[in-house]
Amino acid sequence: MAALLCAACFAMAAENANKSSFKVGLTAIGNYIGIWNLDNDVYVKKETEADTSGHVITNSYYEQWLSGGHELRGVGGSFGVTGIKEVNRWLDLHLDLLVSMRYRFVEAKEHHYETTEEIIDGKSQGQVKETGSKGKYDISLRYWHIDMPTNARFKLPNEYFVESGFFLSYIVAANLKIKLISLDFNSYAAGPEIGLNAGFGKTFKFSNGRSLDSFVRFIFGLTPLLNDKVKEYLCEQIYPREWLVQAGVTLYTF
Repeated sequence: MAALLCAACFAMAAENANKSSFKVGLTAIGNYIGIWNLDNDVYVKKETEADTSGHVITNSYYEQWLSGGHELRGVGGSFGVTGIKEVNRWLDLHLDLLVSMRYRFVEAKEHHYETTEEIIDGKSQGQVKETGSKGKYDISLRYWHIDMPTNARFKLPNEYFVESGFFLSYIVAANLKIKLISLDFNSYAAGPEIGLNAGFGKTFKFSNGRSLDSFVRFIFGLTPLLNDKVKEYLCEQIYPREWLVQAGVTLYTF
């Protein structure tokens, strides 16, 4: 609904394009993506197995975890429309409505250990611990977002500018590929995402009255990418958040 309202606002703005204080353009952005607040080890749930034979009970505890997830990095792209409203000679209000794809990949290592305990007539006979590693697993995450960064843009001499503001995003689809765990990952995406962003750039003006912005931004996510349902597969809650470095251009067509 928010996306439809924003699209309507852009359409209304285009009808009033003769007002030089408001401009509408097309935006394309490339992203480099990282993850923060994700521990090195992520523990996977495993059931305890019990084997009963007479008065002897053998319990096997098997624990499994992944390491290297904190190195999850990726790339992505965004495309959409931009509106910019001039407040005064030094300040503009800037809004983007973007469709974005973010892809992350990492080669994680799987580890495990197994402990076997014998219980005879209710008394433990000690434990034998076996350790090992099962190799490496490729993990890939693909998210589709609707992004809406909103910035206050401060104009500098020679058509340079700096900007800062809020980043609002909604995760509309998610896909996980991993050999270790198989699950419908889309239902574990958090949905709304909130963050902060800041950037700088330069405006290039053309003789036909149009202009082009070239910019770089940094976005710092404040809300997790996963919801609480992921605890069904893991031994602990994890709340990974993202950060992005963006480079893009906006061509103002109205």
